[in-house]
Amino acid sequence: MFFIAFFIVAAACSAIMIKTLVGYSDIKLTGKTLISAVVLLGWFSPLFISALRQVPWLPPKIFTIVSFLGYTLLGFVFIAFCLLMLRDIIWYGVYGIAKFVGLDTWSINPKNISVLTYANIIVVAFSVMVGIYALYEGIKVPEINNISIKTPLINSDLRLVHLSDLHIDRTTPLNRIQKIVEKVNSLAPNMILITGDLVDDDSTAIDEQLNVLKGLRAPYGVYVSIGNHELYNGLYPWIYKYGKMGFNVLLNQGKTVADNVFISGIPDAHTANSHPNLNINFIQSLKGSHPKQFRILMSHNPEIVNSISSYNYQLVLAGHTHGGQMFPFHIFVKKANQYLSGDYKVNGIDLHVSPGAGTWGPSMRLFAPSEIAVIDLIKK
Repeated sequence: MFFIAFFIVAAACSAIMIKTLVGYSDIKLTGKTLISAVVLLGWFSPLFISALRQVPWLPPKIFTIVSFLGYTLLGFVFIAFCLLMLRDIIWYGVYGIAKFVGLDTWSINPKNISVLTYANIIVVAFSVMVGIYALYEGIKVPEINNISIKTPLINSDLRLVHLSDLHIDRTTPLNRIQKIVEKVNSLAPNMILITGDLVDDDSTAIDEQLNVLKGLRAPYGVYVSIGNHELYNGLYPWIYKYGKMGFNVLLNQGKTVADNVFISGIPDAHTANSHPNLNINFIQSLKGSHPKQFRILMSHNPEIVNSISSYNYQLVLAGHTHGGQMFPFHIFVKKANQYLSGDYKVNGIDLHVSPGAGTWGPSMRLFAPSEIAVIDLIKK
């Protein structure tokens, strides 16, 4: 179903872009063919990459290069599409006003082929610049986001590091993972909490990346809750793999740490109900805790905060949204998830929604910077 929907969207967007860029111009046939091919290749690259992933004899390095180039091209054509649509809305609006007041001239008419050609060149050039910036934002090591929470429920100050949505797969550079591990460890956290979509690949395909990732260190341990991409890529192999790495998987489970802090985790709410052996069980996840503890819930999906006011949680950590990752997806992601990214107070509960430390699809971020959240729990 996903691939059918994607095919329809890609075909429609490709047709609109090709018509806009070459349909009304006097560019030679060779140029029109080349531009059309680039647009089609960009929009349909995820389908090609998905097919190549299943080819067993393809060298991993070749797949990595092809995947990076394909998804980057997708990012560029998406940015160009959005800017072309924005330009045309503004252009037709201005021309309509000018025509209404009797000031319309051929020089600002959107049907003027000469002007349209120059306008297309400008938009494409600007798209390249925006795309390069988005690529830089996507591949750089995430910045630190410092958060402080005062509470009388803890016995001493504690430092948590919250990570989410690294989406590590076979194309993720080892040096990027290493830099994230070093940055997290340098913060001297008491515990590290990862709220799902840590990986985005088969459990047998990314051993090199996992060997680097298991260098994460915290005295009270590394805790992981399950996201939708762990479910897509084989839940139980990943639970086993995380355990072998020394990570604590909290699947409707909880654990008391640091004397008076209780950490619990649930699977992703969107996909758990469709899984034959999964559900959301708050009572089970709180087993072994007591009301006077500082209770933390790790949930991949942030909307779950609306359903837990009766369970006496003080802090909910979530991810999933990527902060929109690439504008204007912010609008649709917020509509779908209610909480986009950052800090919220919901029914007296502190909610932190991480925009993630990785990317999905293109290695790009536009107006949605990645982060490593440092949460200092301070004894009040």
